[in-house]
Amino acid sequence: MDFAGESQIEVSVDTLIDWWDLAGVTQAVSEIPVNWLQPPRPAAISDMPVERAVQLPTASWPDTLEAFQGWLATDMGLLEMSWPQLSSRTRRAVPTGEAAPTLMVISDMPDPEDNEAGTLLNGEAGRLFDAMMAAVGLKRSDIYLSSLAVLRPAGGIFSDSDAAQLADRMRHHIALVGPRRLLLLGDKTKHALLQTVDAGNAIGLRPLNHKGGSVDSIATLHPRLLLKQPAAKMGCWRQLQLLIEALPA
Repeated sequence: MDFAGESQIEVSVDTLIDWWDLAGVTQAVSEIPVNWLQPPRPAAISDMPVERAVQLPTASWPDTLEAFQGWLATDMGLLEMSWPQLSSRTRRAVPTGEAAPTLMVISDMPDPEDNEAGTLLNGEAGRLFDAMMAAVGLKRSDIYLSSLAVLRPAGGIFSDSDAAQLADRMRHHIALVGPRRLLLLGDKTKHALLQTVDAGNAIGLRPLNHKGGSVDSIATLHPRLLLKQPAAKMGCWRQLQLLIEALPA
């Protein structure tokens, strides 16, 4: 039996991965015991993978939006290129939109159909996202749509250290885009960019610092999770109402 275009087994696996992600599990483990409290050992040069891609330092990132978009689309040194099971032939889901939008939307990573299309939020998740935007009076052409990663890692999970690097790159991206408000989709995105959550303002707007200043942001569940947990749509709608009130006239 299909559910949102997926088999029941696929839905169950994706839901389990989302549950572990919400629980804070970001690292795969094996049967070999690991001392998690031991301080990390500085890596020797001989320990480093020969072909591992190295993300450019901040000073080397393109300093115009057009150049940055082109870099995300083509550069072989992106952090994502070091992830297993990906190759130079894997299509990237690149950001879309113009500078200085009313709203910039940031997802965590593409879904498999997004990498096939080369754009973000396709299929059932995309249709739900379009409905969410319509609820706040916006179309895709009104927003700038992006994601922390332009490729999807195996299992849909990236490490804390990768999330930190992707978040730093995204802050540079936000500064180049210059949005008036931000919408963060998914817990991975929220925790990477906001890092700490104010329990007293868990569903309200929060300032997000970036390379060029600060912009008010609000976080909500990713459409892919809303498709699997319809009961969560009510909480998402409350957050969208706050976003409506905060959008510039």
